[in-house]
Amino acid sequence: MPAARSAAPREMSYLRILAQGLVPATTAPDVVEAVRRQLAVQGQQPSAVPHALILRADGATGSAVDAAFASGHLVRSWPMRGTIHITTAADHHWLREALMHRSDAWTRQTEARLGIDDAVLGRAADAALGLIGREGPVARARLIRAWQDAGLLDSDPAASGSWRRRHLLVRLQREGLLVQGPRRGNEHLIMDARDLPGADTGPGGSGGAAHGAAGHRAALAEIARRYATSHGPVSAADLARWTTLPQAEAARALEDAVEITNAAAYPVDPATARVPLVRARAEGGLRGSVRLLEAGAGVTPGRDVLYLRADLPELLEANRRAVARTLFLPSFDELHVGYKDRLCLTDAAGERLICPASNGMFRPLLVDRGRVVAVRPVGEGLLWADGARRSARLEAAVDRAVRRVERRLSH
Repeated sequence: MPAARSAAPREMSYLRILAQGLVPATTAPDVVEAVRRQLAVQGQQPSAVPHALILRADGATGSAVDAAFASGHLVRSWPMRGTIHITTAADHHWLREALMHRSDAWTRQTEARLGIDDAVLGRAADAALGLIGREGPVARARLIRAWQDAGLLDSDPAASGSWRRRHLLVRLQREGLLVQGPRRGNEHLIMDARDLPGADTGPGGSGGAAHGAAGHRAALAEIARRYATSHGPVSAADLARWTTLPQAEAARALEDAVEITNAAAYPVDPATARVPLVRARAEGGLRGSVRLLEAGAGVTPGRDVLYLRADLPELLEANRRAVARTLFLPSFDELHVGYKDRLCLTDAAGERLICPASNGMFRPLLVDRGRVVAVRPVGEGLLWADGARRSARLEAAVDRAVRRVERRLSH
């Protein structure tokens, strides 16, 4: 069957590579702008973050990523989903407020199990903010010692393990009190989040972004706009998985984003990825071709409707060689984890190669001509995908891609 896989059309994968800013035509001018365009970038593995960002910023290096965190322009936290992400400081609070209601039930259940109440949270916040006020951004271990000194982790030995510590860290970041900023080695220091731009500076304006607030729908539309612009073609199911929104809400947000970006007053600026969105359908599934749908065609949002930036097909025609080149991507890269369905990128065997234990630990991957061809576990050699057609060209291209990334990360 490998021949059938390699012969399949790759248009969907190529379009996503373009949207992701992984080719010169769509890369951002710097790493902060790269993150702004994506809105949120998977940040579970700190060492993978610089790798992901330099690929999406013109000429960026590892030191540029460190500088963006050190200057406070980028932060790391839990603004959405149960997974840690990188955002710009400007986007952190409104995005967090727009989506935090999706984990309220989990929060209540966890705190009941761990014996954490409002009084404990208040003491933990006071201890953390007092420590940071005296010492500046602190390492996680230093903050945990402060909580131990305050008796927050010793009062109930059965609940004072890693889960209790982790919950306090996550909860205070979800509440907008703490955030992770400057990098020290393979760790982001914890700092006060209260000075970051407030949620009222986001798309919901003074109406706020929280669920039930007047600006909530506008906030969801902006989330959908940036997700579709930087990840498209995407479906409502993709956005629902990315944000944990119900699929019906995700579909409405995408439709709102289409309406907003096609309005006469919308400030179109391709240089900053502010472009109209359009609807499309995949013919032949995610490994087939993409057919744009006419505006006003009475499309009913559903599982088979895709959303993407309007100029993407034209960009693909002009950049086919660039999107087909070999890419060395980090663990947890958005091109892989940013979708519910990624059949255009790899198959079930490829997914097992990327995440062999199904435990959420991913390997760095090599993509060639829109498909995963190998993974490169840290400290190990390449492991080739079953369907990869190994050749002198491919092996040389993989080697160049790896060395190119390693050089940029080292500077």
